[in-house]
Amino acid sequence: MSTRSTTPPPGCPMHNKEEEAPVATDGPSCPMPKKQQAPPQQAEDGPSCPMPKKAAEPKPMTSIPPGCPMHKADGDELNKLNMMPNLAQTPQSDQTIELPTERVISSIPKAKGDDARWEYPSPQQFYNALRRKGWETPEEEIETMVDIHNFLNEEAWQEVLKWESKYKW
Repeated sequence: MSTRSTTPPPGCPMHNKEEEAPVATDGPSCPMPKKQQAPPQQAEDGPSCPMPKKAAEPKPMTSIPPGCPMHKADGDELNKLNMMPNLAQTPQSDQTIELPTERVISSIPKAKGDDARWEYPSPQQFYNALRRKGWETPEEEIETMVDIHNFLNEEAWQEVLKWESKYKW
């Protein structure tokens, strides 16, 4: 079973510690956190209002932080077979089990009237993607996880076809 790593990738803007501030609420029923000290121009509705009147100016991002999973590396292009970035088939540096790199073609068409089908990731690509996203994943379970992933996608596609068969397109 997969577990999620508790530490985000370094430099990821989703986990920027500089923007976090201590929060307090107006009580157990208030779902909105508010900063402990709001500037006077933003607290026009009084001290109990957690929402600022004026939107704060966003900080401009000067560069993409290294290792951030939200941004693909330079030179990555979309694979025309599945419209996804080319996923590495190389093992992780600390990987102890050799994972298969063969990919399975799904029964799901890419476009109506087209013979092209979506392509599922190989176990190695699946493992690399989980690691890139910060998931701690037992290598010995990856092939089973890929089988389940593919099975669920195929079953979901059959449900879509069943639903669509009720309507004339």
